[in-house]
Amino acid sequence: MLVVLSVGLASCATEEGSRERMVDLQQVKDDPEAQLQNLNIAIENSRRDGSLYARRAVVLLQKGELEKALEDAEEAVRLTKNEPASLFVKAQVLRAMGKPQEALPLALTAERNSYQSASLYVLLSELYLQRKEYDKAMEYILKAQELSPVDEFVFYYKGRVQEASGDSAEAVRNYKLALEQAPGFMQPQRELAAILIDKGAYAEAKPYLMHALSSAPGDAKLWYNRGLVYQQEQRQDSAVLAYNKAVSINDTLSAAHYRLGVHQLAQGYDFEAMEHLEKVYKVYRNNPEYLVKLATAFERNGLYTKALSMYQRLLRVDPKATYANRSIARLKYRIARPMPDSAAVRLQEQIER
Repeated sequence: MLVVLSVGLASCATEEGSRERMVDLQQVKDDPEAQLQNLNIAIENSRRDGSLYARRAVVLLQKGELEKALEDAEEAVRLTKNEPASLFVKAQVLRAMGKPQEALPLALTAERNSYQSASLYVLLSELYLQRKEYDKAMEYILKAQELSPVDEFVFYYKGRVQEASGDSAEAVRNYKLALEQAPGFMQPQRELAAILIDKGAYAEAKPYLMHALSSAPGDAKLWYNRGLVYQQEQRQDSAVLAYNKAVSINDTLSAAHYRLGVHQLAQGYDFEAMEHLEKVYKVYRNNPEYLVKLATAFERNGLYTKALSMYQRLLRVDPKATYANRSIARLKYRIARPMPDSAAVRLQEQIER
């Protein structure tokens, strides 16, 4: 989710009455094109005014033009001589560019230089959340809540921190509070749906899921959860389509690849199954069920050495999985004495019987 401050940046610190506010870029009320046109004219007339570059960086960030936004943010920092508000703008741009390690020190410098804003604290909370430093993330979201007690983004990120810390009940409560403030806020709907589906509350989850999907049809996590709901409804073909949609959007979505791999293996599409399952090895390498599926896919594709390695790993992960010994013995025999395809098929049929 992209969020960005939405008002001017004329001073080092702001009073709460005129504070910057994190806004959902999908719901920006002001016309970015009109803002951009006005700022271009203002900058032509006053090229040494760093606050104008900071404002234009914000608009460019809203438009998703991140490289241009970064150029303006850097110019704002240079012209304002590291004014905290300009540092905050640059931190937001870097965060949107997927550079949290560069964003964090800038945001912390802005805070140390007396820049007080709920938006800054929300940003810091999110950056620490990405680092899995949950205590620090909660510390900053509570600071944000002191300045802005009913801000939807404060509730949302508080829920995110609580969910990551294992308190899903409190996370659900805060996601719902966020939606009370902004009923169309997609991200709390998405997170609520995921938690409820994980708990098996599919009927309760579905309205949140469908509303979120209507707002963000390009969100991979939503399509994955749509697939889970389809599966619960015993609509397997639709579930597979949803999982494929999810990985087409985000090829690193491991849970979707896993489910696609299991489905393809059951349908006899062994090569496709192997492709999906191999992609998620790092995530599931300590999961016994996964190791059996991957070993089966390898063996069916004639990759006996790889299959043997998976069964051997299975025994290391779960020493009680002694059933793997039979597969290990069979694979060692196959590797030592390769047999014709027809014989291999007959052996597999005997094993299955």
